[in-house]
Amino acid sequence: MSDVALVAIRWALYVDLGLLFGLPLFALYALGGGRTGRRHLPMVAPLIGLAVLGLILSSLGFLFQGAAMAGVPFTQPDMSILGDLLDETALGLALKIRMLALLFVLFGAALLSRLPRGATLGVTVAGAVALATLAWSGHGAAGEGNAGWLQLAADLLHLFAAGAWVGAIAAFLILTLPTIATDDMERAMLAECALRGFASVGTLIVGLLILTGAINGAFLVGPDHVLTLAQSTYGLLLIAKLLLFAAMVGLAGLNRFRLTPALNFAIAQQDAAAAMVLLRKSLLVEGCLAVVILGLVAWLGTLSPPMSV
Repeated sequence: MSDVALVAIRWALYVDLGLLFGLPLFALYALGGGRTGRRHLPMVAPLIGLAVLGLILSSLGFLFQGAAMAGVPFTQPDMSILGDLLDETALGLALKIRMLALLFVLFGAALLSRLPRGATLGVTVAGAVALATLAWSGHGAAGEGNAGWLQLAADLLHLFAAGAWVGAIAAFLILTLPTIATDDMERAMLAECALRGFASVGTLIVGLLILTGAINGAFLVGPDHVLTLAQSTYGLLLIAKLLLFAAMVGLAGLNRFRLTPALNFAIAQQDAAAAMVLLRKSLLVEGCLAVVILGLVAWLGTLSPPMSV
């Protein structure tokens, strides 16, 4: 039961911290810092909610981890072991850094209305720090020497690229979920502008995910184990993750090369409602796939990869 709880908490943290980094990052590169004239992505309430949730999930995850290591029920934690974990391990250091970063997000979110660009930049950096701490409790931190640093760097870049993609999907959903009236084009024009701003960044994100995924695969799977992946739970989950990732790339291509031009044409015709509905459905499916992939990543982090067996 504790293993299931740890996977569920880690899954929720991947989603939460990915959004916490990806949402403000999206506002910086796609919307001019969150507010340029009327180009505004509402982020204050989402960022505060995500930061508070991150604090709660991180605390619960640490308690569950300590209980699992001590072999005691979650409701009866061994305080001495928790203290040692907090003060003498990389896990404890990562938790402290994450908590400070999340508190900074709360502070930065309160300043978004007064200093939109500066606060958005600060929140993005704090979100990146919080997201990066997840790498210290995964396979990416298990290596040694120069190879270990390369593996950790690839894992961090993989996390950042995934967070950027998840945040972009969430931002587009925020922009497209409200019902669009045929005589109200402001939100449709904002969504179309953001889609154009995301086009080149999206290509970079996919490229980084493929590159860093290949590097991580070389360390965790290795060429000798590729043909036998389907013979282990780890391998089956990894195959499922890759298939879902391919589906996400396909949907992203559909959004960029079919639905975005269709939205642009609809705006020119002063009738964006139908185009927004199609885009919204595609984004919802893409978002669901991303959440499932992060769940698989959380599960994979608890299993021994082929190279360690």
